[in-house]
Amino acid sequence: MNSGLGANRSPSDPSPLPPHQLPILVEKLAKENWEDAASLIEQHWDDLAATHPGHLLDAIGALPGAALIERPTLMVAANYLQHVVNGSSPGRFDDDGWVNTSQTGLGVSLIDTLTLSTAKSAGARTTGDMPGARRSAEEARAALDSAPAPERAAIKSSLPHLRLQWGRSLELADAPGSALEYEEAYETAILTKQTAVARRAAAHHAWMDAERGRLNSAEQWVSRAHDTNATNTRYDAVISLTASLLRLDRGDRVGATRELGRSNGFGDGEYWAAALWVQSMIANDSASAALVDSRLAHQLTRHPDSLSNTGANGRYIRAAGARLSGFRGRPAGISAVDPGLSSTDKAAAGVFAHARGNYHEALNIVRMIVEPEEHPRTQSIALLVTAAAAVNLGQNETAAAAFAQAHALLNHERLYTPYECIPWPDLEHLTAITGLELPNVESPFRLKKNHFAILSKRELEILRLLAQGKTPTETAQILFVAPNTVKSTTRRLYRKLDVNSRSSAIDRARQSGLL
Repeated sequence: MNSGLGANRSPSDPSPLPPHQLPILVEKLAKENWEDAASLIEQHWDDLAATHPGHLLDAIGALPGAALIERPTLMVAANYLQHVVNGSSPGRFDDDGWVNTSQTGLGVSLIDTLTLSTAKSAGARTTGDMPGARRSAEEARAALDSAPAPERAAIKSSLPHLRLQWGRSLELADAPGSALEYEEAYETAILTKQTAVARRAAAHHAWMDAERGRLNSAEQWVSRAHDTNATNTRYDAVISLTASLLRLDRGDRVGATRELGRSNGFGDGEYWAAALWVQSMIANDSASAALVDSRLAHQLTRHPDSLSNTGANGRYIRAAGARLSGFRGRPAGISAVDPGLSSTDKAAAGVFAHARGNYHEALNIVRMIVEPEEHPRTQSIALLVTAAAAVNLGQNETAAAAFAQAHALLNHERLYTPYECIPWPDLEHLTAITGLELPNVESPFRLKKNHFAILSKRELEILRLLAQGKTPTETAQILFVAPNTVKSTTRRLYRKLDVNSRSSAIDRARQSGLL
């Protein structure tokens, strides 16, 4: 069996310990640093797997639950060793039929079944196989639900670690049930006094709520995570990433940048795609966008299939690319008719259709977002696109109704970034016909009001041509005016925008959604 253990052993590794001493030393080392303890098992795998599998199994059992969460191969290795110890065929450890709960009479325990399914789920998740990750997680849940109550009670202390993994797989696969798994993991961890696991479950739940636009709930779960007082920098990146998104959504870009820096200091781990998405939203000029674009390109070389991934990571990467495309000056290339795209992708496609002036297309796209109880972030964007497209088509009644719904939803959650998905002139028109006010926060759409509402029609025309790379002479020819008129108008434009260069003016315009 190629477990992955022992693969890094070098000639300089120490001589094997007496087999019966390995579990004792692993338990001792694990109290200080479980990674050292896991490495010790790896060093002795080749020597003991065939001759003393029971001692190796005991050594893995001496590791804390966090080790199994971090290194799913340890769970697979433990199940392999269990089969060897029981005298059954080691090759069956990877047989899907083995996890069938109907075989419990053959000596397959509940914890064996759950552990192997969880390991398969984590492994599939790591390789980007989201359908496989979801399938194995749901198999594990079904096995637990169908087990007798005494068997479930006997493994109660192991359930927080397992359910945490199921929740993560379901979340990344965009499958239902992830919130329930995180909640169960948190509650059971609190009851069994496993505060580190409770903190991590609360942190995962907080991110999931924040990403979906349920900011009030996200804040509650962040508070629960902090209340555990079980700080572990290995798992705290997601807390800072969540705090960054919360601050950004509430209009505090400076605070969002600060929290993102903390998250980067911890390391993104499985949240690499989510972190890129947040970074792309914080970027507010060409320089910062270029930096995120470089990071995105680097990650795409490491995860080449992520753009077509049907799970959450694919959504994050496509959303980041769409956001950055505005700074690149070319369309995002998202098609609402692509198979497998989520509601989030369709909402983004609606935004870009509206930005291109294809108002009927935009309305048709967002009508495709038909899932009941859609998440507030996606739902609000769909409503805003509906309102903006309708107002441009002269359908003021439809526009007012959609904008009022979006406004109420966003104000309830104090979620403000979705307003940025439509141009300021449309927002201004919608507030005029509804009498509703936008939140008074520092945000790009506030800049739109301060700057772009005071530009003349001619200034806006010149600004758009500048963004297309036209020279003053070319601009004059297109607009049928003298070159000196273009130059004087451009100087006036710069004064109004409080900038002194073409690139700065274009950055401001792209933030506005006008380009």
